[in-house]
Amino acid sequence: MHLSHALAGVVALTGAVATRTCKQVSFNVPATAQNLSYKGTPPATNGTTTISGTYTIVGTYCLPALLTNNTLQILVHGITYNKNYFAGLGFGDKYDWGIPLTQFQQTRSVTANNRGYATLAIDRLGHGDNPQHPDPLTVVQPQLQLEIFHKLFPALRDPKSPINVLGRSFKKLVYVGHSYGSFLGLTLARQFPTDADALVLTGFSSTLDFSGVVTAQWTSYIHHAPANGNVPLGYLTFAKESDRTNLFYAGNYDPAIPLADFKTEDTITVGESGAVPILLQPAPTYNKLLFIATGQQDAIFCPQGTVGGCKHVLAKSRTDFFPAVPENQFGYFSPDKTGHDLQLHQSVPDTLKNVHDFLDTHLYQTK
Repeated sequence: MHLSHALAGVVALTGAVATRTCKQVSFNVPATAQNLSYKGTPPATNGTTTISGTYTIVGTYCLPALLTNNTLQILVHGITYNKNYFAGLGFGDKYDWGIPLTQFQQTRSVTANNRGYATLAIDRLGHGDNPQHPDPLTVVQPQLQLEIFHKLFPALRDPKSPINVLGRSFKKLVYVGHSYGSFLGLTLARQFPTDADALVLTGFSSTLDFSGVVTAQWTSYIHHAPANGNVPLGYLTFAKESDRTNLFYAGNYDPAIPLADFKTEDTITVGESGAVPILLQPAPTYNKLLFIATGQQDAIFCPQGTVGGCKHVLAKSRTDFFPAVPENQFGYFSPDKTGHDLQLHQSVPDTLKNVHDFLDTHLYQTK
């Protein structure tokens, strides 16, 4: 049994108090990228242009009382979300990726901090609590975000790096993405295959149906939430709650969540949306750990909506996107009665258990 798993069990059985310490952190990351130069309306492009600057990335950093494996999970949200997605949008402990043991039933002691992992949920450039809202067409694009990751990840392994504000370093890093965050994880593995020691991609597969995204009604965020400040017009979000709910939710979920979700939704920029096709390409040299978790009723990534169909899609995603990942270093899970937003469905304890069982079993057996 993995040490962190064993210690979590001891704490549960003895009634000992296991707490975590969480705080907001801000990284100032210098980065330079060759962003796409759009020709007219995205996605049409005309080469690239150099973008350079120092960008502030805000995150929620949680350190468990029992850090048993010196591993940090970096949690990266999808479109129209921010780091609060991984905290379940504030809907209670059940939906938190890393809630500590004392606030969780013993049978559901499955989350990251319980298992001895530190977590860092970040706001992607231009989103969440980040103070900067750069140009949504020319600057807030995936390539710049990837270059920020490529500066940040090595810094998190180096306690002397001026970028690292955590007060410690970590031996291993696990990239955890959701949806667009998983697209970025795929591209990180293609461009910088040694940055992360493991990938956990949720709301993701190589079988895509974007019809619901394309037909949804979109609006500028400044029109959706004018009280939240002067955000440039190219930051977009869902105009209708029903479009968002139909796309992201299915099966068993608390109906209060999608209503609150719509009221607090974040954005996607026009620059991010136009670059989606270049993100969905294989990572042929990445050969480390990979786990994919996608709901059986995910309208975007498991459009068949069946148990066998979704499992086939997820297994096929390894060979389609990650041909160098050995089969024995790959795992997947497809919870039933679950839509795109796995973290916000009733099945989330099962998802978290499968993810962390895989990491506990495999992460420290790899070189």
